[in-house]
Amino acid sequence: MMPLDHQETLTYQVFTLMDLLQSHGVREVVISPGSRSTPIALAAELHPDIRTYIHPDERSAAFFALGLSKNDRSPIGLICTSGTAAANYTPAMAEADLSHIPLVALTADRPHELRDVGAPQAINQQNMYANYVRYYTELPIADGHPSHSDMLETKILQCSQFFSGVDCGPVHINIPIREPLMPDMARTDLFHRTAKTVAQHGITLSSNLSFEGQGLVFIGETTENLENICSILDRENLTVVADPRQHMRRMLPGVITHHDLIFSNMNDAQFERLEAEVDFIIRIGEPLTSKVTNQFLTKTHIAQYLFSEYQQLKTFPLTPQAVHIGPIGALFENTVFTAHGAGPKHWLTELDHRIGNRIEAYISDYEDEGRFMYEIIRYTDPDRALFLSNSMPIRDGERYDLANTQKIYANRGANGIDGVVSTALGMAQKTRITLIIGDIALYHDMNGLVISKLEDIDITIIVFNNNGGGIFSFLPQSEDKDHFERLFGTPLDLDFSHVAKLYGFNYASADRVQDVTSELMNRSGRNIIEIKTDRAVNVASHQKLRRQIEDVVKSVEI
Repeated sequence: MMPLDHQETLTYQVFTLMDLLQSHGVREVVISPGSRSTPIALAAELHPDIRTYIHPDERSAAFFALGLSKNDRSPIGLICTSGTAAANYTPAMAEADLSHIPLVALTADRPHELRDVGAPQAINQQNMYANYVRYYTELPIADGHPSHSDMLETKILQCSQFFSGVDCGPVHINIPIREPLMPDMARTDLFHRTAKTVAQHGITLSSNLSFEGQGLVFIGETTENLENICSILDRENLTVVADPRQHMRRMLPGVITHHDLIFSNMNDAQFERLEAEVDFIIRIGEPLTSKVTNQFLTKTHIAQYLFSEYQQLKTFPLTPQAVHIGPIGALFENTVFTAHGAGPKHWLTELDHRIGNRIEAYISDYEDEGRFMYEIIRYTDPDRALFLSNSMPIRDGERYDLANTQKIYANRGANGIDGVVSTALGMAQKTRITLIIGDIALYHDMNGLVISKLEDIDITIIVFNNNGGGIFSFLPQSEDKDHFERLFGTPLDLDFSHVAKLYGFNYASADRVQDVTSELMNRSGRNIIEIKTDRAVNVASHQKLRRQIEDVVKSVEI
């Protein structure tokens, strides 16, 4: 017989849990409907200082939460029922782990007596994201024991240590719940905690850092806004190479953004000149997108140093000589640069400029995806952020962005195409976003579009429909004509006008580059713009332009 105080103890547990989370900074929660999670969902819905979103697809819901957090790294809650519902969080938890995004997964579970006995909707959920979370705990069944209150305080304090700082990342709280599931809806008096001051978890910075001579600085994506150190980086003995996801590229004079084309076409004499002129390399933040730039870093003998915001060190593509952990701005303010000799800054920045001019001069000869990307970026307002999908859009964005005016985002933690739509929609809840994506990636997360309709979220989605996996056409497997289309090309023959109609989007097609206009690119509302392209033509055009750029790079005298 169920004790008479079950509802009271259950209500106390879930309401206190939610109030503690909001006091530690969780102000938004994405809920996927389910039965076992009923009391947790109601606790979030009733809390006056928490905004809730309802998303019926757990995989998309988790990526939507990731998007809500992506810009400011605020902790975002996730609530789902027991069973495979919780398993669907795994891809987003992996991306959150590698991207240092503080998702808080609250997974309802069957009580212990219903585990491993064949009860429905019961799988092993204990530490199910073990490879991807900074912290895991399972709450006890709600009871009236005097220690329960202190236990909840301790558990949430422990997991909140990973909401910010040098070890920021996702956490998981598993919550077994017995029936009956309804809490006492009147107990909103349990929501009484005020917001706590967020602890700044840092480390002691290395003192008296010193670099002498000429340096190359490679800057990937960072959580910290680096625009305030542009004045430190803008010096004759530092040549800065920036990833498209590094927003300070918009502010720093002379920043190298065509490094992929430079390093892919550099001859031996130019490589040897860099080896002779450069004394050190500093790498900042996440690894860069460009494969050939990373290959250069593995090939060079120049000493490399890593400045990392997080204790989870990413040494790819090469283990550095030394690592310094902490806020990047503080590290640079704590560093002395002493210049001597001639460096590569003048000829590398001149080469970067020439490449941009060559693309500008020849781009009108093409009608491929690269040309469309060029026009899309050119006509998109600077205050709209671009979310670039894996695999081709992020690479085309890097090559054809000549203006460097928009902020660019991407899911480059695990580099997957799952959840790209939902992540962009999460960001679009807080800022104007244009998502540029391929047909396979859009199909992969098509379910995620429903949140735009449910929450009335404006977004522009530009889909390159080349009827298959376009990036594979650039890889060696494309030469195997007998098996390529079935195994890699995977044509789906989708018409995205039907997708737009299903999810309540406006639809437009852009058959010619002349169709890309400022009005179309910056239209308000929910928009899907379909651009149909040919994979074979796209590969040929990309390769032709690359050969033209090769002439520019190799024409630089050594």
